[in-house]
Amino acid sequence: MQPGLPRRYGVSWRTDTGADGTSARALEEQKRRAIAHHSDGAAEFVARYERLAVDPYGSCFGYSRYRLQTVLDRWLPEDGKGLRALDVGCGTGHHLADLRRRGFEVAGVDGSPEMVARARARNQGVSIECTDVEALLFPSGRFDLVLCIEVLRYLRNPAGCLRELARVLRPGGVCLVTATPLLNLNGYWLVNRMASGLGLPGLTRLRQFFHTSRRLRHEFKAAGFGAVGVHGVYIGPVNWVERLAPRLVPAVLRKWERLDTGLADRPVLRELSNMFLVRAVREAIRE
Repeated sequence: MQPGLPRRYGVSWRTDTGADGTSARALEEQKRRAIAHHSDGAAEFVARYERLAVDPYGSCFGYSRYRLQTVLDRWLPEDGKGLRALDVGCGTGHHLADLRRRGFEVAGVDGSPEMVARARARNQGVSIECTDVEALLFPSGRFDLVLCIEVLRYLRNPAGCLRELARVLRPGGVCLVTATPLLNLNGYWLVNRMASGLGLPGLTRLRQFFHTSRRLRHEFKAAGFGAVGVHGVYIGPVNWVERLAPRLVPAVLRKWERLDTGLADRPVLRELSNMFLVRAVREAIRE
């Protein structure tokens, strides 16, 4: 997400203001803070994914990624040979490794140099670049699949990123993107606003941004996607359990999963989930 990167293929979608009138400087400052936050936490993200491999119920982070992978598995082919996939916001390379296991020809990008270094160490020989999610350095229509996990929550105005995701997909290609529901039962919208404005102990001051499924469908269609489906990944105030009674988390999550699986993606209830997964198909290019 570095300003001033060369643009061999990408188009700069940056505008003078965001959708809410925010200046371009403020938009770039928000991205800079998000990058710095993830750079500072890169080693901890590696440790979290290592713990996830041992026990997906050990923390809310591990459970969220475990539930996400379960939903991703519905849409990702087990055999990706002959297909190209791009992970935008690849972090430490966790999902890149899974795509490689499936046989995809993969590439990744992230705004954090520290994250990129760890992703490269885990996925040796893979093209992983430090670049801006609003100016991807790939030709149009190159990929069959684009993954974008936990990026939109840090973008005040995601339109430029979404247009780039659509641009690098071939017509009929599939994009899988997460977003944070505005109405999630953890009340994170309010918690984040208080933390970012006042500073609360143990909570990040980094401002984050939230969606409804209706808004997501509108934004994806405006970016050039055709069929757009929004799905709930997991639901429930589990983060409050972790904060108030952390020793109970593994037992609570194991018991909760059975209900969670049946509730998170039901109509209406998905608006209350803790994570959305958007599956969007790139529209055919009209002559």
